[in-house]
Amino acid sequence: MAEEGSAEGEEGHSPPAPTLDLEVGEHVGAALRAIRQSRGLTVQDIADKTRIRPAYLEAVESLRLKDLPSRPFTIGYIRSYAQALGFPGDAAVARFKADDPDRNDALRAPVGVRRMADPRLRVMMLAGMLLLSAILAWNLIRRGTLEEESRGPTRLITADPPRAAPIGPISLGSPLPAPVESNAPPPYLTPGLESQLSAALPEGLSSGEDPTLLDLGDTFTPQGQVSGAPAGGGRLVLQARRPTALIVWGPDGAAWFARSLAAGEAYRAPEGARITFETVEAGVLAIFVDNRALGVLPAGRTSASSIALSPPS
Repeated sequence: MAEEGSAEGEEGHSPPAPTLDLEVGEHVGAALRAIRQSRGLTVQDIADKTRIRPAYLEAVESLRLKDLPSRPFTIGYIRSYAQALGFPGDAAVARFKADDPDRNDALRAPVGVRRMADPRLRVMMLAGMLLLSAILAWNLIRRGTLEEESRGPTRLITADPPRAAPIGPISLGSPLPAPVESNAPPPYLTPGLESQLSAALPEGLSSGEDPTLLDLGDTFTPQGQVSGAPAGGGRLVLQARRPTALIVWGPDGAAWFARSLAAGEAYRAPEGARITFETVEAGVLAIFVDNRALGVLPAGRTSASSIALSPPS
């Protein structure tokens, strides 16, 4: 009887669950998904921890690279995902590079960023074509007029009567000066053309303004979601003047924040954090320190410490 009970106990005892790590699955995304599911976490739970959109996390789990931004963004997402699960971010990135070693294409524009054409360019091209057409038409009309004047009225040509032979010496006067060069006509401006070209430009638009950028003023005013540190938790704020992408790198090289910002949305840097900002567009992210405008963020990477030490503009 004891042997039968012992046998039943051995049959009812389930074997320990296998330990999951970043090497399971067909790729790193599958490994991250398996670890998340084993811990009973949802995609939204990971999105709340990493501040990454759930759609991007699902694309990482399936390794659908066509649905993700450029390669640096994808690496940052994988690093943050692994760290949210308690795994080293560098190990997850190494697995990703082993799964996809042959990507060497140029950086794509971040997902959600739209390139907008300058409306002034079309107006300037149209104005130039009108001006060129007017000058060409005037030259053709002017040349035809000059040719008609040079020919003079049509007359019947008859034989000249015989001339009498000159008698005595003939005196010649002093030579006349060379004729004035008249091949180049004086400049001509079509009447009313200048006023029409001025009216075609948008009212109040100067050469240094971009009509696609949002005017944020000299004082920081929230016009959408403010990510990063809570209100009062940092002096430095970046605010988007139109839709753009922002990556915030921590001192250890991990991506603290990586997402697309809509016009008016902002990111507040934690006070004293040694972080670096990265963007692909210059002049789109406005800088505010102590709620005062300090300028705009250039393209590439900029450390937060260099901005905080800059004097207010």
